[in-house]
Amino acid sequence: MRVASRGEPDSLNPLLSQQDLSYALASLIFSHLITADQDGKPIPDLATEIPTLANGGISADGKTYTYHLRRGVRWHDGASFSADDVRFSWRAVMNPRNDVFGRQGYSEIVALDTPDRFTVVAHLRRRYPPFVSEFFTDLQEDAKALVPAHLLRGLGDLNHAAYNAQPIGTGPFRVTQWRRGERIRLTAFPKYWRGRPLLDGIDVAIVPDDATILNLLRTGQADFVANPSPELFQQYRALAGYVTTLSRSNVMEMLLTNDARPGLRDPAVRRALVRAIDIDALTAKVTHGAGERAYDVLPPGTLGYVRNAPLRYDPSGARRSLDAAGWRPGPDGIRQRGGERLSFGLIYPAGSSSERALGVQIQAMLRAIGVGIELKGYAYETIFAYDGPIVTHRYDIATSQNTLQLDPDYSEFLTCAAFRPHGENDDQFCDQTFDAAERAGLSSDDPAVRARAYAVAERRIAALVPFIPLYLLRRITVATARLSGYRPSPTVAPWWDVWRWRLAPDTRSR
Repeated sequence: MRVASRGEPDSLNPLLSQQDLSYALASLIFSHLITADQDGKPIPDLATEIPTLANGGISADGKTYTYHLRRGVRWHDGASFSADDVRFSWRAVMNPRNDVFGRQGYSEIVALDTPDRFTVVAHLRRRYPPFVSEFFTDLQEDAKALVPAHLLRGLGDLNHAAYNAQPIGTGPFRVTQWRRGERIRLTAFPKYWRGRPLLDGIDVAIVPDDATILNLLRTGQADFVANPSPELFQQYRALAGYVTTLSRSNVMEMLLTNDARPGLRDPAVRRALVRAIDIDALTAKVTHGAGERAYDVLPPGTLGYVRNAPLRYDPSGARRSLDAAGWRPGPDGIRQRGGERLSFGLIYPAGSSSERALGVQIQAMLRAIGVGIELKGYAYETIFAYDGPIVTHRYDIATSQNTLQLDPDYSEFLTCAAFRPHGENDDQFCDQTFDAAERAGLSSDDPAVRARAYAVAERRIAALVPFIPLYLLRRITVATARLSGYRPSPTVAPWWDVWRWRLAPDTRSR
C-alpha cells in the first residue's frame, strides 16, 4: 500500500519523538501494553488484560499495578519478547541522557519488578489514577512503545543510535528502508503474534506539499494519505476511485501561547485574544466541514468532560477589555503598555496549507483589535523537536494539533512544577488554584471525587486561558476504494488494526 505523508518523522525510535506521524508509524512497527479500538476503548495489546481493581491488577491503595504479558511474541530479529524488555524500556524512558519527550506516569514508579518472564509489577510512590492510561500505551500524546533490551542495553544513550533509523519492533511490519526526504518502506512481519498481516508491505512517501499529494491521488500513484489537509477536503471527496470519510477523533486544534512572554503573561490579553477570534467562522473556513465545535479540553464521554458554554466571539468587548487593562493603540494601531507591544510571532508547519490558512485568518482577526501577528513557517519535524521552538520556549504563539488525553489529569502539562525539564508545561502557565485542583484529582480513585476536582481545574483553564482551544478536528480518511478493513481509532495512533487491512488488486493496470 502506497501512503503519501506531508511530514517525515525525526526518529523511528518511539521513545524519542513527539510527532503524530511517529505515533502512527510506531503502531505499525512496535507494540504497546495497551492500545485502543475504533471506539477509543482501551484494549490489551502485549498485556493479556488491562489492570483494574476488580481483576486484582491494581492494589487497594492504588500504588501497585500488575501486568501479565503475552507469550510467544517475537521481535523482528526472532528474539523472544519478555518482561525484561518492559523493564529496560522503562529505564530507557527514565534515563536523563535520553532525549525523551515526557515521562508522565513513568516517573511515578519507584520500583519495577519482574517476578517471571511474563509478569511486570510496577510500584508507584503514590496513588496515581492516570497510570494505566499512560504506561506504554498509545492512547494519547507522549505515546511510547516497547523497545528491545537485547539490542539497546549497554548504550550510554539512545539519541544517536543507528537503531533509530532501522528499528526492530514486535509490530506487524518491519522497517526495511528509510531514504530520508523520500520514502520509508515497511514489510510484513510473518511471525507477528496476531498472524501475518494481509498487506505485503507499506511504502510511506514523503511529500511535503499538499498540492503534490492531491496530484498523486488524481493520477493513482497513492493509495492512502496520512493526515490529509482539511483545506482540500472537498477536492478529496471528488476524486474518482477513492473514498473520503470523516470519523471521530480526539485531536483538537489549538493555539499554544507562551504565557511567559511580555504581553501574553497578562490573562486579560489572553482572554481578549479568545474574544477576538470567531471560532465558528474559522472552523468553517479552514476545515471545510471536518472541524466541529469543542466544548471542553477533554474528549467527549471521558471522565470529567463538561459541555461548557461556547467561547463567545466579541471583538468590541475584547477592545474594551484591553483599553481597561491599559493596552492602548500606538501610532501604527498596535496596542502597547509600558514599553511592551502586543505584537507576536505565530509559528505553524510550513508544509500545511490548512495551518497557514488558519494563521492568516487569526492574523486578520487579531489585527482588528490592535494585536499584531507575524506568521513564521517551520518544517513540521522541527517544531516539536527536542531543540525546536516549542520545547525551548522560543515562540510566542503556535498552531498545534494535540490529541486530547483520556484521563483528565493535566498536571504534567499546566502545573507550576511541570516546566521543562521536569514536565511539558510549554505554555509556561502557573496558577496555584489550578495546581490544588489537580492534586485533589490525583488523591482518589473514586470517579465522582475526581470529576468534582477537575471541574474546578477546567473552570480555571476557561478563566485564565493558558492556551486557546479552537475546534475538534474529525479524522479525514482519503483511501483507495480498493482498501478494506480500515477502522480508525480516535486516539493518537489511528492505525491500531493495520494487520487486518486488505488491498484488492488494481484492475486498471490490466
